[in-house]
Amino acid sequence: MTAPVRILVTGATGAVGGAVMRALEAAGHRPHGVSRRGPVGPRQHTWRAGRQEPPPALRRAWDVVVHCAADTRWNLPEEQAEQANVAPLRAALRLAEPRTHFIHLSSSYVTGLAGGIDSASPTAYRNSYEWSKAATERLVHAERDSADIVRFPVVMGARADGLLDRYSGFFWLPSSLCSGAVPAMVAEEKALLDIVSTDDVAAHVTRLVAGGPPTGRRLSILGRGDGAQPVTGVFETVRAALNSWRAEHGVPPLDRLPSMTPEQWNRFYLPFAEEHLDRAQLLRVTAFRAYQGYLSVTEPFDVTHRVPDTVQVLHRSIRRWAETHENLARRVPRAWR
Repeated sequence: MTAPVRILVTGATGAVGGAVMRALEAAGHRPHGVSRRGPVGPRQHTWRAGRQEPPPALRRAWDVVVHCAADTRWNLPEEQAEQANVAPLRAALRLAEPRTHFIHLSSSYVTGLAGGIDSASPTAYRNSYEWSKAATERLVHAERDSADIVRFPVVMGARADGLLDRYSGFFWLPSSLCSGAVPAMVAEEKALLDIVSTDDVAAHVTRLVAGGPPTGRRLSILGRGDGAQPVTGVFETVRAALNSWRAEHGVPPLDRLPSMTPEQWNRFYLPFAEEHLDRAQLLRVTAFRAYQGYLSVTEPFDVTHRVPDTVQVLHRSIRRWAETHENLARRVPRAWR
């Protein structure tokens, strides 16, 4: 009789980690999960990786370690970003033996502004999140002779119903549209926004586990590549999903936002508008600026594994967000003055 595969999943209560746990269980495995927030089911453990020593239950020989834990906040100071993303990986690597199949989940945006992960300079990346994730990939290369690195872009929910264990990152957009925090769609005309479902990531990880460890370091890049949605289409899909939910709940529809390029917004509109904005509007504009780089990517990612179309994934995920954030989804935006 073959011994069961002993699998540890970090970040097991997160959007991706939760999906990975369910996919592994559906494949017949009994994975152990670990997170900062604590147990949400059997074989779940609490561990602040990088800040605490691992609990006794984690000090065992693991056949597979899937490192999903990540802090996707883009505005952390570099020291905090390192503590949030690099330190937990370093701790997870210490739980892995040389024979352990180590699977590290990364980001398609990890190549930053320079197109690679080699630079340790923060100026080579859009923000501290990208910088810290590049550092994690370099750490895997330095510490492991054998490992899988899996990159993927913006993550939406399950393909069937849009379910996500946690809403963060991209979901600033529906929240901002409903509150009126976004005054315009500021994006390059030919910009693309690549999207995957948590199902896509979880299924790929499950296949990697079934196939066993690679002979060296293997990189997978999931996404739609040149089939990614244009940013203009993404905005309209989000608006259509919100309006379909709002219509069912008797809430006025959201109007289409005016469209302009980052150059038009930053050089012509914003300088003249800033003196007329109140403090709350200025804070919103400043926060929105951090997302402009992601709405200006015109070159598709070179994917190694093309996922199925994600338009309906996005629509269902936004609808699911509205269902679970009803107070936000019901808001009626006030016109900017």
